[in-house]
Amino acid sequence: MSQSLKEADINTHFYSQKDVDQAWDSFLCSGGASKNLPVRDMIASSWERCLSQGVNPEQTAAPLLATEGTLHILRQNNTDLMKCARPVLAQARVFLRDLDTILILTDYNGVNLDVVGDPKCVEDAVGIGMVPGSGWKETVSGSNAVGTAMATGMPTQVHGEEHFIQGFKPWTCTAGIISDPYDNQLIGVIDVSGLSATFDKFHVPLVVSWANQIQLSLAKNTSEQWNLIRENSQCDFKNSHRNAGRMLFDTQGRLVDHSQNACSILNSLGIGYDLSMKSRLSLERFGGDEIVYPHDAGLWLSSDWIEPVKDKNEVIGFKIELPTNKRSSQRTNPSSAIAAVKINSQADPFGKISGQSASVRASIEKASKAATTPLPVLILGDTGVGKEMFARAIHEASNFANGPFIDLNCGAFTKDILSSELFGHVEGAFTGAKRGGMMGKIEAANGGTLFLDEIGEMPLEIQPVFLRVLQERKIHRVGAIAPIPVNFRLIAATNSYLKREVSEGRFRKDLFFRLSTVAIALDPLSRRKEDIEEIAHLVLKEIQNSQEIVPKRISASLITSLKNREWPGNIRELVNVIECMCYMSSNETLTIEDLPAGYQPGESLISGVPSEQNQPSESLSNLDIAEQQAIENAIIEFGGNITQAAKNLGIAKGTLYRKMKKYKLENPR
Repeated sequence: MSQSLKEADINTHFYSQKDVDQAWDSFLCSGGASKNLPVRDMIASSWERCLSQGVNPEQTAAPLLATEGTLHILRQNNTDLMKCARPVLAQARVFLRDLDTILILTDYNGVNLDVVGDPKCVEDAVGIGMVPGSGWKETVSGSNAVGTAMATGMPTQVHGEEHFIQGFKPWTCTAGIISDPYDNQLIGVIDVSGLSATFDKFHVPLVVSWANQIQLSLAKNTSEQWNLIRENSQCDFKNSHRNAGRMLFDTQGRLVDHSQNACSILNSLGIGYDLSMKSRLSLERFGGDEIVYPHDAGLWLSSDWIEPVKDKNEVIGFKIELPTNKRSSQRTNPSSAIAAVKINSQADPFGKISGQSASVRASIEKASKAATTPLPVLILGDTGVGKEMFARAIHEASNFANGPFIDLNCGAFTKDILSSELFGHVEGAFTGAKRGGMMGKIEAANGGTLFLDEIGEMPLEIQPVFLRVLQERKIHRVGAIAPIPVNFRLIAATNSYLKREVSEGRFRKDLFFRLSTVAIALDPLSRRKEDIEEIAHLVLKEIQNSQEIVPKRISASLITSLKNREWPGNIRELVNVIECMCYMSSNETLTIEDLPAGYQPGESLISGVPSEQNQPSESLSNLDIAEQQAIENAIIEFGGNITQAAKNLGIAKGTLYRKMKKYKLENPR
């Protein structure tokens, strides 16, 4: 979509900075009342969105969403955008050198791909997180030109006090959107920023011009790519047999060309794919031969119909040859059939997770969003809270669901054995090495998910080797020379304070940042006791369905007793207690009397020692530790957003700040 200056002019009427500053204070104090404020309508609407999304107005910098290897992957995924933006970046590097301004290029999610411009301004921008890998959507960085342009679909200028976040108010930024010439889908944003003293309304037409220049280059590049696909497809659509049902797609799922009768053949097969619409097939690559497969069409498109289109052994698109009768349209590929079954049977992979508490629902929502991305996920929580269950659900909801789920506990092996378990080894690599060698867990997870439990226990010597694997997507078996390419989704879990491990030199900072791109903190059972009753009933039902035992129910008094305990072993401990009562009691109704020794009210597992909840003074240190861990996990989970962390913890923001000071916790932002 070409951007016009007329559209941009809408954004160029500004109120005084003093009035806007007062309006911002009034807006926050009133809880979001934006009527009759001396701010532009665009800014008022943006502030309202930021407040409703829980953006912290006190933060000082944009969060870092992609580091090192993940940034490299993002740039690879945006090869066409970066190629077409290269001339503009070169112009900006020269043009902006002495103007105290910089230019940034983001992807469609608002993640910063590159920064060029005045060297001094580039250095100043580090202070507000305007670096490659930082995120600028309104949901994470409030009102700013990039995020607000993405939200409105229009060129946008945000000046000084108009920013929602305190740390950005010394700056002025101007952004233009970059759309795909095929379907006007947002694929990136270009932004010129500088300290507010550099404010210039003429930045708007400059940015619009540069954005349009990139779009024209993208259109030309797309045309050249499509011609190359046509040339290598060996299809002559103009002269092909009229009954042939052929379609060509590029690697982004865009329809390149199709035969005259393709649409009617699709209809005859009962396939409702509309060739007249500029829709996309979502694509995925499988196997060593790099066959491109449209996974969202898995219920109608057989792999037997697909042939990759290559140029110099590189996949540049794919060709679909539709069958001309219904009999031949039946899917014959076993893996495709399995995939279709999975789609139906795993409609809600998170449905098996018990609990209706706000914290569980929030964790499930975040995990389900994370599942749709290729980003690493770090699951935080005490032993027994269900970290592996969440990991499996993320795997089943991801694009890697058809691949294996490989789990490994990093704390269960010595350094040497763990190295072999992770990377594998060749025959004779060391004394005791398996004859014929051994495939490691990373290699076994190729095409699927690798779940590393107790990641904090990974020896320091192994960490840089593992980090290199994440960056290069290649492994070397122990004792091997040649690398093995791998593609897997990483999910890690820990019950330790990784940040403390980093500060004390037992865990690498770069690996920590790589793992914590998406952090999900799971509350202990003691902080979500409203879920105990549901979990208890579900466990009981599962036991009765799988074993031949007398049907039982749980009394209300027993539920109350279960809720009164702290459950240091969390869900795992609760499950064990329910199982014990279920098998050991001959009564139809389970009561307090059926509780195992040590679990009666006031009892401890250790004879003669009162339970934790009855120890007012001795348990204080343990409670402090638990509180500190909960706070630290919440801060990491919400990327330093104190407002959201406090809301999740159920305490006031001021209280959270005091407790952070008490435990000497730093905000990662």
